[in-house]
Amino acid sequence: MAMTILKNGRTRLAFRFGRASALRSTNDIVDQLQAQIHQLQARLKTEREHHEKEIAALTRELLQTKYELAKRDMVDAFANTPSPSARLH
Repeated sequence: MAMTILKNGRTRLAFRFGRASALRSTNDIVDQLQAQIHQLQARLKTEREHHEKEIAALTRELLQTKYELAKRDMVDAFANTPSPSARLH
């Protein structure tokens, strides 16, 4: 339908050239955006791995601290318990 509006072959050729140029430009933009997406995905993967390592280290530290506190509480509990030999006398 668009071809009937164009009067001569030269105009038709210019239209086709313009359309082809626009498609190439669009393709180039899509390629650039896909490359940016891949770069962002790679960066996010690296950041996620880094954060997971940090979380693992912090979790280990937290568990170690809880273990040390539990050990200290147990020592304190035994230290505050009266001697069984004192009860026998």
